[in-house]
Amino acid sequence: MNFKQMTFVCMGLLCTLGAAADMLDSTKVYPIQEVTVHASRMERKLKDLPQKVEIITSEVIQSLPSENLAEVLKRTTNLDIIQYPGLSATIGMRGFSPSAHARSYTLLLIDGKPSGTTNLATINLDNVEQIEIGKGSYSVLYGSDAMGGVVNIITKRGGATPEGHISVESGSFGYRKLSGNFTGNYGKKLRYGLGYSRQEQTKDYRIGQKNLLKLSAIDKLILDKASYGDAMDNSQYELNSANAFVDYDISKQWKIDAEGTYTIAYDVETAGNYWGTYGQSKKDVNRLNLYVTLEQNSEKNHFRFSPYYTNNQNPNYSDNTDKGFISFKSTVKESGYQLQDNYKLGKLNVLLGTDLKVYDYVSNRFSAIGTPADPYKPNNKFTNVAAFTQLAYSVNKLDMNAGMRFDRFTYHIDANDGLKAPEANANYNTLNPSVGAQYQFLKNFKAHTSFGTAFSVPDAFKVAGKYTVSGKSYVGNPDLNPEKSRTTDFGLGYSSAKNSLRFDVSYFNTLHDHKIVEEKMASGEYTYTNANDSKMEGIELMSSYNLGQLFPQKFELEAYANFTWILKNEFTQLVGTEMLTRDMQYVRNANGNFGLNYRHDKISMRLNSRFIGSRLEKDSFGAQRPGIVAANYYTEGGYKGTDKILQHPEYLLFDYSIGYAFTEKVNFGITVSNLLDENYSEKDGYNMPGRSFVAKLAYTF
Repeated sequence: MNFKQMTFVCMGLLCTLGAAADMLDSTKVYPIQEVTVHASRMERKLKDLPQKVEIITSEVIQSLPSENLAEVLKRTTNLDIIQYPGLSATIGMRGFSPSAHARSYTLLLIDGKPSGTTNLATINLDNVEQIEIGKGSYSVLYGSDAMGGVVNIITKRGGATPEGHISVESGSFGYRKLSGNFTGNYGKKLRYGLGYSRQEQTKDYRIGQKNLLKLSAIDKLILDKASYGDAMDNSQYELNSANAFVDYDISKQWKIDAEGTYTIAYDVETAGNYWGTYGQSKKDVNRLNLYVTLEQNSEKNHFRFSPYYTNNQNPNYSDNTDKGFISFKSTVKESGYQLQDNYKLGKLNVLLGTDLKVYDYVSNRFSAIGTPADPYKPNNKFTNVAAFTQLAYSVNKLDMNAGMRFDRFTYHIDANDGLKAPEANANYNTLNPSVGAQYQFLKNFKAHTSFGTAFSVPDAFKVAGKYTVSGKSYVGNPDLNPEKSRTTDFGLGYSSAKNSLRFDVSYFNTLHDHKIVEEKMASGEYTYTNANDSKMEGIELMSSYNLGQLFPQKFELEAYANFTWILKNEFTQLVGTEMLTRDMQYVRNANGNFGLNYRHDKISMRLNSRFIGSRLEKDSFGAQRPGIVAANYYTEGGYKGTDKILQHPEYLLFDYSIGYAFTEKVNFGITVSNLLDENYSEKDGYNMPGRSFVAKLAYTF
């Protein structure tokens, strides 16, 4: 029996056991189905949404051995995460590949507004109250880049009484973290909060020394046999984050809140790869997020106006020495507003709104200190104006919603003499619908389905303008269409009366059209065209059951499992004059987690296993791995040996954490990440950390 078959059987047994024991008395109630989903923009309950949404609560976040948001998502979801040394991590969902070098197909939001980054590793966990993961097409609510789905981070807010929290952590590889936050109020109308955290890794991490699943000789060559137990040079970092918020009740119906986050890190080491073939460098991270929300909430409607501003600067250095200079610096500013009103007309909810977004990209290159060089692409910006509506209707056991969104984009390209790029402008429009329905039957079962289209807007320089970089001339294509997707999913879910047993089985199918690729023209210049189409389909399984209710002394012992299996992930590609159908690269064929979560009295424990499925990647390190020969390359799925595609192996990782509450205010915990010291990679050439320990002491006042 292979690992996939084993997990199917285990999940089946888990569901069967839960269904049989559901009639037993339980004192434990799981209120997860009553959680409000902010990503819906109508603030609907989770149980009322036909679309697939997963919730990660603050209790789960606190129970995990996690340095950043990427680590949380790895250990709780079935998403496709790629993490690099140097505070860099990106996300993929439902067959859409994660990429650290391009705009993502999964949209990262903070309180429903643009986060200003696609880098999960720079999100401060100490200010996170809840994480919402909406799967499928979400362009009807959020516009571009929500083709795979959205990850919405809900930040913490103060309560009725002042409180504070401070914690200190220390662990392997010179890891240290100090964090604290305080929330208070002034009278009954004003609430405020402040927070700060600093974390650092002062030593290069060590790569794992073992593999739990059986690896072939070729698999070990891919990882490089010399990497087992070796250090990943130039992998140290430090990260600082400060946040503040103010909420004020203007009247019984009106309130205003403002929040800001400043994230900064200097001299973050970037390893390049295990062999250091790209050189070793460093970078800075500097991001400012500012959000304001004015809202009015009455019995009949909920009005909200939310202006925002983000500024994300990323200077990169020529090398990692003290003499290194800033060789490249990019600045991305996003600003705009979200304006919406949600009307309640009996059982019908009507959402009307408009969004404005301005995306501004500026970059500079230097060949030496004070010596400018031509940038990689011209400075550019776009303005996006959108109008949308969504209807939600509930009657008896049927919940339905449907929506439509119209987006208009206006592009501008700045002139750049060095790139031979003239000033240019372009614009286009796109329309995207969405519909969903679910029906509850047999008391605790529900069948759900949804369909929606989504899009990813091309960069401005791909649509308009003309420029030359490194001797290669590019011409924008004004007829370039946005990449579009059509996603259908349907499934069956079950939630027991007290939520002690929950499971869901869903199937999804996505057609990804008009994928943008680079193409050489007869003139010798290059342009961008809509060429590739791809198809993705898969199955998602989620299940959890409180085994603790089976024992006379009631406690929480939750067994959980969630997996995604990609059944098909292929794309068409024009190679010469031949149109080929090939398997997708950089997408794992499976992702998942399973484990046990124990909580009783003063003790909490969590044992989690993460499964990383196999993936295809082009071999870019042939000189560093001479043992890999032509016969070792992947020759299925439309590829030939000359394409130099490697099939990377599967990995299985375990993490363990235990916490003890000395008092209501003092907690101590120890976590072990990569418990069995697995040597694995999430991106070829970037072997991840081996076993590590972290101890944490927290005080609440």
